[in-house]
Amino acid sequence: MTNLATNLLATAERRPDAPAVKLDDLVLDYATLLDSARRTATLLRERGVEPGDRVALQLPNVPAFPIAFYGALLAGAAVVPMNPLLKGREVEYYLSDSGARLIVVGEQMADAGREGAELAGIEAIVVGAAGPDDLPAEGTDLVERDEEDTAVILYSSGSSGQP
Repeated sequence: MTNLATNLLATAERRPDAPAVKLDDLVLDYATLLDSARRTATLLRERGVEPGDRVALQLPNVPAFPIAFYGALLAGAAVVPMNPLLKGREVEYYLSDSGARLIVVGEQMADAGREGAELAGIEAIVVGAAGPDDLPAEGTDLVERDEEDTAVILYSSGSSGQP
């Protein structure tokens, strides 16, 4: 049994105070990144995400992305990263095609994310650049996955047709 998030667990144990993510003046060390990811995993589990589910991320390159990415992995989900510039109908396609259980979307693209989620019949969680504001106090432990299980589902850009 394994999980891609074990890489974060090992690094956070070995170098907890080392910088992991930086955006302007905001710096998250590995211990903080792991704590935020664990609490995000709890949030996702509270919203019904089960091991094997897919969690879509429509986020720019901000700390919220690795927090949600590792949170989904810790919860046992597969991650579906999406271009933050997608429009509502395009978001709906990715969500429906991947079978995403929910989408974590940045506040800058919240309208498109919400529209796509509504069309796909799933929940949208809107987050700021630093991640979810309403994180639970306790974090979820790592959900072990089989080494053959999917960790990430990547789509092409779709520049020459549907991805």
